[in-house]
Amino acid sequence: MVSRFQRRIALRLLAFLGAASSGFAAHGATVVLWPVNPTIAADQQASALWLENRGDVPVTLQVRAFGWTQAAGSDRYDDQDEVVSSPPIATVAPGKRQLVRIIRRAGSAQKGERSYRLLIDQLPPPPAEKPDKEPSAHLSIQMRYSIPLFTYGEQPAAEFASNLSARVTIVDGRRFVEIRNIGAKHARLVNLRLVNGVQHFDVTTGLVGYVLPGATMRWPLPSDAPLAGAFLVNVNGADQQLSPNA
Repeated sequence: MVSRFQRRIALRLLAFLGAASSGFAAHGATVVLWPVNPTIAADQQASALWLENRGDVPVTLQVRAFGWTQAAGSDRYDDQDEVVSSPPIATVAPGKRQLVRIIRRAGSAQKGERSYRLLIDQLPPPPAEKPDKEPSAHLSIQMRYSIPLFTYGEQPAAEFASNLSARVTIVDGRRFVEIRNIGAKHARLVNLRLVNGVQHFDVTTGLVGYVLPGATMRWPLPSDAPLAGAFLVNVNGADQQLSPNA
């Protein structure tokens, strides 16, 4: 039996692999998902997730929601019952799309922001059988995609923001940038740069990752990065220079 710890490690790896694309393809099926950043506002009970099959064979998909937290610089995913998908499993015909409602269950009232991960699995078809009834040796590859989900409760607008600071730390002889979020909202980080005078050094181009409220995450610095400077990063759509974190 797979332990709870092993499952968390597997989910982390799969979430990382799924973070770079808005669709996946296998065995003639090309699946596109949107939106890739669904939310449930304070006055809403559900959000829409569309699954589209642009391939030429039917595809069966399972949608599950896990609670998402961060601790000790790592993502953690746990079972929860506050958010569910309807339907949880859908078969989408070629050229068709399927609406899945992501529902906040009644009785799960909240304040502020909560973080979840939606895992969308492509379920393999039943194994084919040969005329002589021997099992097929064909291996069906299961694809998985992971997208973030944030739900919201009532909270004063002035408090509903990310508040980031950064510092350089050394772990096992290697330099990392450590980013801390003491605000009440997640921070989606894109295009991390190190500014040294008038020069901008690209640390990570594209999506860096997320820092959830109250969490601290870190990412490796390239060996040729300047030894001093200020960090500049796009936070939730706007460039922001991060204050030093002592």
